[in-house]
Amino acid sequence: MKSSEPIRVPAKADSYVTPPGVTRLWSWKALACWAVAAVVAVFVFVTAEKHGPVAPDNRNPGGADAPLPVEPLWSGIDWLTVGQVLGVVLFIATVIACVRGWRRHPGHPVILMVIATSTLLWVDPYNNWAIGLVYNPNLWHFPREWPWLNLSPVIEPLTSFVYAPYILLPYFLVMPVLRAVQRRRGPDSFAWRHPLISLAVLTFVCGAIWDILLEIFLVQTQFLTYTHVVEFGSINAGKNTQFPMLWASVLITIVMIPASLLLYRDDTGRSQAEKIARRLRFHDRRPKLATFLVMAITLSVMMFSFSSAFWVLRATGAASTVACPWPYPTAKTWDPHGYYESEGAPGPFSAGAGSTWQIGQPDGRPTHIDQDSQRCNPGH
Repeated sequence: MKSSEPIRVPAKADSYVTPPGVTRLWSWKALACWAVAAVVAVFVFVTAEKHGPVAPDNRNPGGADAPLPVEPLWSGIDWLTVGQVLGVVLFIATVIACVRGWRRHPGHPVILMVIATSTLLWVDPYNNWAIGLVYNPNLWHFPREWPWLNLSPVIEPLTSFVYAPYILLPYFLVMPVLRAVQRRRGPDSFAWRHPLISLAVLTFVCGAIWDILLEIFLVQTQFLTYTHVVEFGSINAGKNTQFPMLWASVLITIVMIPASLLLYRDDTGRSQAEKIARRLRFHDRRPKLATFLVMAITLSVMMFSFSSAFWVLRATGAASTVACPWPYPTAKTWDPHGYYESEGAPGPFSAGAGSTWQIGQPDGRPTHIDQDSQRCNPGH
């Protein structure tokens, strides 16, 4: 995309100027939507499991009073409570910001993108299952008997609805950088001739660094654990703080980059998502919905691609280095392949959902497992 002048949005092309009479928040439709949202929120919080794993397939009956085999980073701080409170604050702040922004600029692409990234909650159980990502079972979580959500190993935490800040932070950090570079460079510069490539590179670098910093902190505080990783490209491989940095932090950018690119507005004032949405038949009747669907579908496909790369590593047996010792004594050791048992973990074990043909094991978890070492036995 080429442009020889600074980006300016003509007043007549500004599709985000709010027309008179459409900013009423408290119409009957708005009230109905808020009522439904309130009922859903109350239902989720009331039905949430709040005291560790309670489902028989995941609860370790003898682990309720067992000490942690490894103390988390800065163990004097209750990181689970801090993280969950922060998640609620971020979610409420996001909702308020979206509502206020929608009243002033209905259909603004940033607001639509925030909503689109929030829908990634539905992909999260598959994401956790494919990666082998186990959240601390003492987090508040969705009931284990809920279909699809029970695909997630051990628990599906309520914090999984806070996707927007995670995916979009790189965009908000690098977009001002790109604009600043464009202001200081001439029309023949790379930033002007190839703004989408420039934005993609900046998002890649910023997104990878952001993910590394965040996830290393989360595994160090035992907020979550990467249970099965490929040793190559991972840090602290074999320890309960192992993190597949090369795989996770690089691959997650395939979700962050499209989010940034779809939000980029050229000199017409339209975002890339809007330009794609205009090709849809119903765009003229529902332009906001068309733009939202372009964003939501693109991000879901990218997230599935990210997760499926990890699934391949699991299904082929490449991700066989387990985090030892198992850090959550209140829960059974999630061990669908038997790698933990072969390393001397005492159990009890849980294969979890999706542990048969889904990962190349038609007969399920192996029944005969040879112990190769006692590396995962805390008492050894």
